[in-house]
Amino acid sequence: MQVGNLNKVIASSVLVVFLAACSSTGETTDATSSTQAAQAAQAAADAAALAESQALEEAQAQQEAEAEAEAEAQAAAEATEQAAQEAAQQAADEAAAVAQELAHQQQQAQDAAQALAHVIYFDFDQSTIKAEFRTALNGHAAYLSQNPSAKIVLEGHADERGTREYNIALGERRGNAVSRYLVVQGVSVDAIEVVSFGEERPVNSGHDSASWAENRRVEIRYINY
Repeated sequence: MQVGNLNKVIASSVLVVFLAACSSTGETTDATSSTQAAQAAQAAADAAALAESQALEEAQAQQEAEAEAEAEAQAAAEATEQAAQEAAQQAADEAAAVAQELAHQQQQAQDAAQALAHVIYFDFDQSTIKAEFRTALNGHAAYLSQNPSAKIVLEGHADERGTREYNIALGERRGNAVSRYLVVQGVSVDAIEVVSFGEERPVNSGHDSASWAENRRVEIRYINY
């Protein structure tokens, strides 16, 4: 309760007592007047004490309400912050799980590509791809198509028969044959480089049919597994 209201209550109480005293028969003695004055003063004091008590109670109630409202606001802010942190953590966990799964899938694809045959063999003086090597080439094509950053070098080779110039050209034809096959399967031309070493890098230094068969080849080398 405000101070102005408290003064009004006190004034009203004194006025009530005063009017009660004035409404008597007029034959009151000095002692009676003193008694009435004392009663009026006591009534005023009681009214003031009651008003003050009520004011204190109201002020305390107001403080408690403000404290409760502040506590509720703080609790709501903390709950909002916690919810935001939990949402951010959940999003981070989900993103990490997705990244981990993608990395796992890429590793599986890389392992599968590494497990494929990386050497394609050819018949004498031929650049035609044999049917037995198509499965391996299809696997390389799938990996390269799914991983645009991967690049390969196709190294063409020939056996020792024929001139050096002819075997360089034959190695290049064999490399280009593998390149065309991969491009048809969806591999970007930019992911493929063809080089020819002709007869200069044999894997078998023998001079018989078995040795020559090993040297007629295209080797698939990944630049960045």
